Amino acid sequence: MKNILLFITLSISTITFSQKKKVLLVGIDGLQLEQLAKVNTPNFDKFNIKKGFNGGLLGTDSQQVTSSGPSWVTILTGVWADNHKVTSNSPNQVSASKSVFNYIKTSNSNLKTASISTWKNINLLLYKDMYLVDFSTQGGLDDYSTKIAVDLIGEKGLDFIFIHLDDVDHAGHAYGFGEKYSSSILKMDENIGQLLKATAHRNKNFNEDWLVILVTDHGRDAKGFGHGNQTISEKTIFVGLNKKGNSFFESVNNDKKINSIQELEKQTIPQTAVVPTILKYLNIPIKNEWKLDAKPLIN
Repeated sequence: MKNILLFITLSISTITFSQKKKVLLVGIDGLQLEQLAKVNTPNFDKFNIKKGFNGGLLGTDSQQVTSSGPSWVTILTGVWADNHKVTSNSPNQVSASKSVFNYIKTSNSNLKTASISTWKNINLLLYKDMYLVDFSTQGGLDDYSTKIAVDLIGEKGLDFIFIHLDDVDHAGHAYGFGEKYSSSILKMDENIGQLLKATAHRNKNFNEDWLVILVTDHGRDAKGFGHGNQTISEKTIFVGLNKKGNSFFESVNNDKKINSIQELEKQTIPQTAVVPTILKYLNIPIKNEWKLDAKPLIN
């Protein structure tokens, strides 16, 4: 009888104290890593940020334009455009590949997800999977999207939330690098601070453990106005984690000079690593048949 009571007590303790894992993916459109380093950003500084690349592998079937449409679909499917088939920003396309929302929901129907897309085309490009998402928005402004995400984190107990924020990219297209671009980064840092405050509240009061991932879709040209081409600056992105990454993630040296696109692709993190990282953290087994183009960034 004593052994049975001990077993029951231990089981209850495990249930009570085991933290529930959650993921917040914050997508920041068009933020150049080198420009981020020039601005005082206390909330960005809470992350371990590593240099990465987008645009597929140069000269292979996976090569894709460094534009938002193909890049966000890559981030949310874990594969390059040779698989997902989205080749431009046009909303008259639908991803041929399943998204992270599909993998989460079909693996565990009890998990709840949300997609808050300030640039509405993201959800349109993933139209086939949107019926699986428990909550979604298309369009609006960054502050509005941030408020929605904060409310969802605080009140709804969702398991995976993707939020896309757009103002930095707008500043780049309108003004290039300079004072207004830097100001947009400062404002973005405030938005991230609100999101971190919300996840910290859940961690403390609801026995949760939030992995927060920062990612950008593309870099920018030398003056900061445009993107789309296969140049080092336009292919350079970043991935940030609020937790320690695995040996591959931690080995990336942001200060090492990149002399070629080939070096960028070999020595930094592929954009395709975001989806497997989310699935790994949520304890969702990654199937070979999904043919994801990268491995997780956490152990």
